[in-house]
Amino acid sequence: MHLVSPCGRRLRCAAVKVLFLLIDFPFPADRGLRVRSLSQLRVLASIEAVSEISLLTLSESPVEPERLRGLEREIPKVRVETPLLQPTHMRRSPKHLPRMIRLRLSGLPYLIAKCDTAAMRALVRRHLETGHYDVVYVGHLGMAAYLPDIRRLAPRAQVVLEEHNVEWEIFERLAPTLRFAMRHATAIEARALRSYERDTLRAVDAVVAISDADAQAFERLAGTRAVVVPNYIEPGPDRVEVTEAPALAYTGLLAWQPNAQGLDWFCRDVWPLVRHRVPQATLTIAGPGLRRSADGALAVPAAWRLPGITTVGYVTDLEDVYRASIAMIAPILGGSGVRMKLLEAMRAGMPTVTTRDGAAGLAVVDGREMFISDEPARFAECVARLVSDRPLREQMRSRGYDYLREQHSLEAASKRLAPALRR
Repeated sequence: MHLVSPCGRRLRCAAVKVLFLLIDFPFPADRGLRVRSLSQLRVLASIEAVSEISLLTLSESPVEPERLRGLEREIPKVRVETPLLQPTHMRRSPKHLPRMIRLRLSGLPYLIAKCDTAAMRALVRRHLETGHYDVVYVGHLGMAAYLPDIRRLAPRAQVVLEEHNVEWEIFERLAPTLRFAMRHATAIEARALRSYERDTLRAVDAVVAISDADAQAFERLAGTRAVVVPNYIEPGPDRVEVTEAPALAYTGLLAWQPNAQGLDWFCRDVWPLVRHRVPQATLTIAGPGLRRSADGALAVPAAWRLPGITTVGYVTDLEDVYRASIAMIAPILGGSGVRMKLLEAMRAGMPTVTTRDGAAGLAVVDGREMFISDEPARFAECVARLVSDRPLREQMRSRGYDYLREQHSLEAASKRLAPALRR
């Protein structure tokens, strides 16, 4: 493969250096944003012309050196700087609220302001001043806070923006679900973010979208044609069920609003119907995001505290959850982009029931790779069918593996991404 440098000369293989900016350290990939980010690092590294990827990230908690070295071993072209500590969820770190308000009043939307730190700005500047980068890959809209420095210090670099969602639409959809004061503030935030997202889409050289639907939304918003790059997901070994119990599982970031609202809906409207059909059914809810009380207990929402449901919070290895279950649920309400948990469920060989919002952005068919329903009675019926019909689970498992091989291979993703790196 050849890329063309800003000055017009052709760059031969093993010549392109990439600076990659992220809001969260992606290894291990135990939540959706990390799954996508790690996928993109793998895809970038698979492109022959890319010789080195320097990774700069924020992190809400300290990252052990072994995790840094683990990522470098996993993807040898990656060189990792120690992530900079920066809480990006202000409700968990109220002491940072004044700084965020100050940045917000300066005109930056909340999503951008919470990622704008003096330490990261200094680190980005140091890399741009001392190293030559052919591509700067802005791995999340939040890191566009550093776009002025990138343009000033690396005017010839190809700047690529990775959009994981249509960010402003998430706030717009969230606003009506909140109480008055928060509803008003969130609606204002949606308008501010819409303007910022539109301007940023126009300011970069290339945009990478996660789905066709998002790419179309970006074109409507900014007249920008995005390159759609599928997630690289390699199917795992064929799953062999080790339990016969009607055990279900849910995995995801429990603090993310579309996930939390989806679980509220499922527990309130669907779970009683499931238990009526399958009285012995159980559900394990796993994932980060819930706070802990002073005694260390998880602050589980009251709506999820129902007979048969256990919330375990963050788990180190999701395989432990998969092994104890025979099917997954993914009730998601709102959001955009592609639900990584659904791709992960197919990779793990876990038949799944989801909502239409959950399946958005994936070329899946209801009843083929997974069941899709927004109607409580049918959702419950699909769950009951899955937990009681082993041949059906085997069939959907096989179709999920086939889907990943056809739609989410490394070759397919790298072919899509390569053009975005060309100046």
